[in-house]
Amino acid sequence: MKALRHYYSLYLRSWWLAPVMPLLSLSLGLTCAFFEPRRLSLITNAFAVLFLLGLLGLLGSTLWNLFKKQWLRGILHFLTIPVGLALAIVGSFILMFADKDDFAGNLTIPTNIEVELPLSERPHEPGSAIDLFQKSLLESLSQQPSEDPTITARLPSLIDLATNHPDLLKRYLASSPSWRVFQEHGKRFATRRWAVGPDWGWELHGYYTRHDIDMFEKSGIPYFQTRLTLGLDKQPWWRGDKNTTLLKEGESALALVSSGNGTDNSHTIISTAPLAIEVFEESAGKERRLTKASLAFLEKEIAPLAADPSEKTMRSILPPGAITRGSPSLDLRNGMQPGIYESLIRVNPGEPGRIYLKAFEVTKGTPLSDSRLKERSNEWVGWSSDPNELFLSNTDFTIYEGDWGKPYAARFEVWFEPDSGATERKLLGKVYKIEGWQR
Repeated sequence: MKALRHYYSLYLRSWWLAPVMPLLSLSLGLTCAFFEPRRLSLITNAFAVLFLLGLLGLLGSTLWNLFKKQWLRGILHFLTIPVGLALAIVGSFILMFADKDDFAGNLTIPTNIEVELPLSERPHEPGSAIDLFQKSLLESLSQQPSEDPTITARLPSLIDLATNHPDLLKRYLASSPSWRVFQEHGKRFATRRWAVGPDWGWELHGYYTRHDIDMFEKSGIPYFQTRLTLGLDKQPWWRGDKNTTLLKEGESALALVSSGNGTDNSHTIISTAPLAIEVFEESAGKERRLTKASLAFLEKEIAPLAADPSEKTMRSILPPGAITRGSPSLDLRNGMQPGIYESLIRVNPGEPGRIYLKAFEVTKGTPLSDSRLKERSNEWVGWSSDPNELFLSNTDFTIYEGDWGKPYAARFEVWFEPDSGATERKLLGKVYKIEGWQR
């Protein structure tokens, strides 16, 4: 302990030691990140931690020297702090463009196979003509909010169907393009999907904002962000925090509303025996207009199926175009940046189960973003005994191998995992010209 105090005293009295430590850590970390960004990532992160600790040490030495009236030394140490931060920002900016994995550097696109181009990025327009849920929420936003944040958890039809006919509920959710049923961290969830532009489109984690349907703010729609998720294994997708409103079926309570981004935020979880219902809302005003509209529409949507739990009723309440006829298809759509894509899949596996994507570089067969791709693309889809009937799967994903401006050919395959436990099988595949996402 005495030795530690001795060395710390030397550190505080030194002109050069305190400034050199963070700057040396930053230099070594940036060097590792520049030349070997992936292989030396752990070492780079360790140097980043040392850099931050060095800045804290600089702050301590500054205060100590000023307290001891060592003015020049204190001012020198203090000025080193913004210099170090500025160098870190500039270095990070340079690395953002220098971090290239050269995966596609020597790859060529074969000319003897058919290679498709992804579709253009989805237009940011409302889809309320086919999405009645979206229409209901936008109408709620057009009303002046009150100061009453009361929420009532009243969903008798949904609870009845989930309790007495859980397989039918899951089949309806999987068959409807307005829901994405997926697995994450071993649990199954169903998150509401919106129609964006001409058809149904998935946004990251199921969060939808004004930007998705009105990028340039021309429609007069007030700012919002929202997500509706059903935890089919009784757990919410996000457990929440101290500001989460927890309710049980039939209860009413004042929603816990916090402020952020100039709006009012709330996160509500309704816990029931068969499932968890979760609504996130970010909008102006204490009244939780989107939350109330989401719960009301959800109950109205499920009520006919709960009253007559049959396949005929299930089909009758599906949105228009939920089931199409033809041959299975796989399309990719460009996302907001190269390397980010959206899948549009129409299949009918003929039995309950989930599909997911695999991807391989064509010339060498190298798997692409293997574990991440399965996690992001898995979805339970609808099915029927008529093989000509097709059901939608749609999600977004990122291919990490490669860099911007270096295209290569990748084969995407749709695989199916039956709920019965039978061996998984490939349903279809297609080759696309893609680029990797550059970090």
